Order: sequence, then structure tokens, then C-alpha cells
Amino acid sequence: MIYSWTEVWKLRTELYKFFGNCLLEPTSEAATTPLNGGLWGSFPLEPANRQMESGLEQLRKCTADLKNMLQNEARQEVLAEYTSLFLGPGRPKAPPWESVYRTEEQLLFSRTTYEVRKILADNGLEIAEKNHQPEDHMGIELLALAMMSENLLVVQDLAEQKTRIAQQAAFIDEHLLSWIPELYRDAKQNGSVGYYGGLIELIWGVLIWDRELLHEFLTQD
Repeated sequence: MIYSWTEVWKLRTELYKFFGNCLLEPTSEAATTPLNGGLWGSFPLEPANRQMESGLEQLRKCTADLKNMLQNEARQEVLAEYTSLFLGPGRPKAPPWESVYRTEEQLLFSRTTYEVRKILADNGLEIAEKNHQPEDHMGIELLALAMMSENLLVVQDLAEQKTRIAQQAAFIDEHLLSWIPELYRDAKQNGSVGYYGGLIELIWGVLIWDRELLHEFLTQD
């Protein structure tokens, strides 16, 4: 299927909104609807790299296993995995904050948090309760990318589009791809049902695909 660039911006917006909400709100409709497996069987992108292919395969396998449980039991299993990986008790087994992976002190609200906060502010974005949840949470970074993509829909000037695309490509490189391999490793090693390991690997693959796509846009005449 061939998409126009406008369709690509819309698709990116919806994908990143969905992924971000899955990682921020485990009981939301966005996070629990895919448990029936239908989305993963008809995912809107063909796998473009190893991570996308492997992540989708794991999600399809996981949701097939969950189908053998009662629906409420399956949701509880996924929620328990989310809690263990991203919340605790104690230190989360797969901390969802960039600063944990990219600063020696592994402290929240550190350098990367304020770098992401500035990027959000520069794009006219602000997260509610910003002093409660660090902005360098993977889910927030994905939602920020969704909003940046959505903002492209009202930009007509090609030079301005390229400026914004270059900013998004840099954001992906410096604040998403720089630590998602480690987040995936921890989620895969410590997951109980394998749902979030598969999801994060898929997100990793989509980010790689997206970065290549953005560079293609930047090199066009």
C-alpha cells in the first residue's frame, strides 16, 4: 500500500498515541482491546525490520495464549506484568524512564527529564502533573511524538515541514532509540506473560522504520 505524506503523518500520530497510552494507562481501552489479538493480526504496517517482525510474532503468540483464559483473568495477568515491570513494589523490573538508563546516578527527574521537558515546551506541549510523572517516561515521549506528528498536518510550507521533521528525527535518535533496547531487554527478561516485551520490541521496530522514513522525506527534492 502506498501512502501520501499526509496519510503517513496521520498514521504515525495514531500509532504513537496508541503505544503511548498502552504504556501509561494499562487499564485503558487502548491498552486492553488488543488482548483479543485482532489488532496484531491486522497491524497497519508490514514488518520492515527484525524488531517489528519479532514483536508482532510475540504479541500474536501471547494473545493466543491469553485467549485460553477468561477475559477478566487475562486482563489481570497483563496488569500484573505491567505492575511488576513498570511500577514495583520496590524498584520496577523495567523502569520506563530514560534517566534510569542514561544517567550514571539512575535517578528520576534528572538531566534527560529536563531535556525532554524543554523539547515539549518548544513544541507548545506540556504534560499535566509534570512533577508527578517524569517527562522522560517512554509513554510520554511517544505521546509527544504523536503530537509533533499531528502538528505537521497544518504546516504547508516544505521548508518548515523539513525543519520539524528534522527535529522529530533527532528526538527519536536522542530520546527514544537511545534507550529502548535496554528497556526491551529488561521487559523481556522479567515479564510474566510476555505481552509488554512484545509490545516494546514492536515499538522499537516502528521507531527504526519511522526514522528511516523521516530521513527519506528530508532527502527529497
